[in-house]
Amino acid sequence: MSKKEKFKRWRDIVTYGDSRKYVKFIAWLFFDSFIASIPSSILMIAVYYFLAPVLDDSLAYEQKPFWILVGILAVQTVLYAIVRRKSYLDICVGHVSAQQEEKLRLGDKLKTLPMGFFATHDAGELSTLLMRNYEEIENLSSSIVANGTVIVIRLIIALVILSVFNVKMMLAMFIVIPLAIPFAIMSYKRVAHTSAELIAIQQQTAAETIEYAGGITTLQAYNRAGSAFEGLKQSFAKLRDDSKRQEKAGGAVSMYGRAILFLGISIVMGLGAYLLSIDEISPFFYIMCLLAALQVYEPIMQLFVFVISMARMNQCVEKLARLKEEKELAVTEPSKTTDRSDISFKNVHFSYGAEEVIKGVSFNIPERKFVALVGSSGSGKTTIARLLARFWDIQQGEICIGGVPITSMTQEHLLSKISMVFQDVYLFKDTIAENIRIGKPDATEDEIYEAAKAAACHEFIMSLPDGYNTMVGEGGSTLSGGEKQRISIARAILSDAPIVFLDEATASLDPENELLIQQAIDELVKNKTVLVIAHRLQSVMNANDIIVLDKGRIVEEGTHKELLDMNGRYAELWKEQQTAGKWKLLEAN
Repeated sequence: MSKKEKFKRWRDIVTYGDSRKYVKFIAWLFFDSFIASIPSSILMIAVYYFLAPVLDDSLAYEQKPFWILVGILAVQTVLYAIVRRKSYLDICVGHVSAQQEEKLRLGDKLKTLPMGFFATHDAGELSTLLMRNYEEIENLSSSIVANGTVIVIRLIIALVILSVFNVKMMLAMFIVIPLAIPFAIMSYKRVAHTSAELIAIQQQTAAETIEYAGGITTLQAYNRAGSAFEGLKQSFAKLRDDSKRQEKAGGAVSMYGRAILFLGISIVMGLGAYLLSIDEISPFFYIMCLLAALQVYEPIMQLFVFVISMARMNQCVEKLARLKEEKELAVTEPSKTTDRSDISFKNVHFSYGAEEVIKGVSFNIPERKFVALVGSSGSGKTTIARLLARFWDIQQGEICIGGVPITSMTQEHLLSKISMVFQDVYLFKDTIAENIRIGKPDATEDEIYEAAKAAACHEFIMSLPDGYNTMVGEGGSTLSGGEKQRISIARAILSDAPIVFLDEATASLDPENELLIQQAIDELVKNKTVLVIAHRLQSVMNANDIIVLDKGRIVEEGTHKELLDMNGRYAELWKEQQTAGKWKLLEAN
């Protein structure tokens, strides 16, 4: 990647894709800092104006009334208040809004990425990218502008004043600044070398913390909470060590730069003392030069602190840029829609990396028919169903709904055609009503109630302390498996999509819950095209068509009776399940 391309990538991230607005923001921030720095300049002038004649008779002059300086300061105060209000209300708030809008755009971007992306990027990494990294970029870019403005103004004032009174003192003050710059560059390079590793361990620690908190119930059940925490402790220890290593990498070098700047004060003191001894400068001017040196060197020293942050910010920019450049699920233009709900797979091949898991699969599901996918674990059932929702893109073949390839549909249109009920239900940390409303964001309360009644969950919801406004824990941890499953079905009923995909929603449930959920499913699939992943073959005996998968291929297809008559793979699975259904525990001796 060329330097020009890298700069464009950096600019797009830092400016949130709108350089003109960002330049306006920076300009106002610069002006704001400029106005804010005026009092220190007035103070220096006031000291000189009032004390110079007192301390040095040779500098006696006719003084103007004191109120002139007071008036200048008052005008500056009013001007600063006006500028500050404008910069904060109109500029800074707008800039923060742009930052939030960019986060939302990245959220929309995540919706268009294949599931393979999420298999290699965990929740800790993504939350760090969307929250902490953007905040670091925002805080640093603003701080650099504000402090950079102060540095520039102070340098200009010192340069002008010292040049007028004594060029030698001006050179003495500024000669060390170029000598300190190489140390700032070295500090930046050393910190940049360690920043990538530090950010990586921060993301790993965040991910492991989320995983530990989410799995604490299971860990305690197996008395592994303590031992599992050891791994998390090791991540925290590595984070501590990497943080210390980065501080040493940049801090040691920047200390030399600071030392050189402090040496500048000594040079100013030494040269000033010499010039004072030969009566080239006055004692008062000597004192003023020392004060000016402190005013100039202090903000420059702060730059060495920013150097470490700049190197880290570049790593944040790099990661955010890579996220923005991730390949989306492309849509063939112009995009198409369909009112039909028949499904067809045509010679579909799909691989996870180098491993091909779906091998030339072809089948058709007519509208409003019930089709089941069966087979042993790892045969490709769930993969086929999720390819239909385009969680991944296939490598070969074609998947169509209503005769339209799903690659020609927008993701919004495609997913509006499908309701999915998974075996493992995820509920968000929100009210039950909002968790159901996910199926239809603009649903009314009455629609939510009707969907809940159809899903056989209205009664248990009303028995909760706050009814539909009851908050559920992360992942639905405060509800039972059967309750979560019925809420998931209520979602699907509310969405009212023409295609329903069920990942054995009644598996592993007690008989009472299974009966309730089966009733809810019967309501859900009325007049719909239904695709079911079946683990228990008894649940799909009445399917219009049963597709038997083995190692990513279709080995049999037909009705329950037809498949039993074939005496093939389906008949084997059926016999195994019938035999397993008769097992019982032997009485202990």
